Amino acid sequence: MTSEDHQGRAEAAGPHPSVAALARFLLRVFYGKIEIQGLERVPLDEPLVYVANHVNSLVDGALLLAYMPAPPRFLATSELWQIPILRPFLLWAAAIPIYRRHVEGFDPEKNLRTFAVCHEVLAAGGHIGILPEGTSHSQPSLVRLRTGVGRIVLQAEVRFGGLGTRVVPVGFTFEDRGRFRSSVLVQVGEAIDPAPEIELYREHPRQAVKVLIGRIREALVGLTLNFTSWDEAELIERAAEIYQRPGGGRAAISLSEQVTLRRAFIAGYRSLLEERPEEVEEVAAAVRRYEAELERHALRDDQVAVTHSAADVARFVAGNLWLLLIRLPLGLVGVIIHWLPFQAASWAGRRLPETADRLATYKVIASMVFYPLTWLALAIGAGWLWSLPAGLAMMVLGPWSAGVALRLYLRSRLVWSRLRGFWLMHSGKPQVTELRRLRGEAVTAIERLVELYSGSSPSSEPR
Repeated sequence: MTSEDHQGRAEAAGPHPSVAALARFLLRVFYGKIEIQGLERVPLDEPLVYVANHVNSLVDGALLLAYMPAPPRFLATSELWQIPILRPFLLWAAAIPIYRRHVEGFDPEKNLRTFAVCHEVLAAGGHIGILPEGTSHSQPSLVRLRTGVGRIVLQAEVRFGGLGTRVVPVGFTFEDRGRFRSSVLVQVGEAIDPAPEIELYREHPRQAVKVLIGRIREALVGLTLNFTSWDEAELIERAAEIYQRPGGGRAAISLSEQVTLRRAFIAGYRSLLEERPEEVEEVAAAVRRYEAELERHALRDDQVAVTHSAADVARFVAGNLWLLLIRLPLGLVGVIIHWLPFQAASWAGRRLPETADRLATYKVIASMVFYPLTWLALAIGAGWLWSLPAGLAMMVLGPWSAGVALRLYLRSRLVWSRLRGFWLMHSGKPQVTELRRLRGEAVTAIERLVELYSGSSPSSEPR
């Protein structure tokens, strides 16, 4: 069955609710925390076009599908329909294929049909999701936006008249997009009313599309972190991390608070780089020296900044030890059951082209295949060897043991990290003294620069 056979029916209300539920489940398993902000800004009584940055492959679309109050039908590259495991989900989600020029056999007529379907969905009061950067990427800032979203919105309004379509910008920020149990921030911006561009489109269509794309880009820039280079990104990330916990006491802040702090650091860094370049370079050098030493000893900043006493650590370990012991038997069963599918998923990930923007997608898709197959095989085996009730029980035990094993892993990792940090920082080794000295220099330098920026721009105080 080809993507042409499933261009999507305009009369469909949208994706099946079970698709959004599945997306939420998978995302909640992979990411430890998903923060959502601004859902109240979504105008539910209007046709909507969601637009978002595209840095994490299929995960980006899944986030919109899972957490927007009015889940959209997605524009997805037609090449995805060639992946057998994805095809049923694309049909289930009522996705709409878009055709890329570089693909062999490209036919522009197919995209005209895609645009027509989008117009009809909006005319029926439906919702569409578009990732206007076109292709998932690993750049440190937004790349050029494609004009398709502007043409779809304006053409639909002119073709049907007075639809009242709104463009809803959504920004994704990932703590570490490919790392299991990391955090994600989803921020919804103010809906864009394209009324001025609709009037302009009647006489100057290209200019109108360009203006609307400019407004969309401005909105997405305000909802994402944008760096001029990865070197700048790494410098600001580390400086903000050090600043948020100068003595180890302010580590527990949300990802949204971290993003706000980083935006302030970006503004301050660029402003002071023009006004006081030598002082900025001194701070950058101090941060990089500390960063290099951290990497050399395979440590994190929170481990060096730790201020916990031996009594604090003992209470923490004691409070978690009983949980570990209770979960250990079933957790070990879960580890044994899932060792093979875990290795199979890892092997599959290594066989695919490894890019940072696709890593999470590879892991999720591989897990969707290998883990259910394992549970099914165990259930069939138990039913064949013992009885039907045993097989049914195994169908429950498999996923349950996976959940227990996951919680055991996360809790044990937290305990080990706290113990290792405490032991290293109280070991009296020369490298510990050096790390703390370098960190102290970095903290002093950063705080001095913050004071300079705050003095020249009082409203820009990062705190």
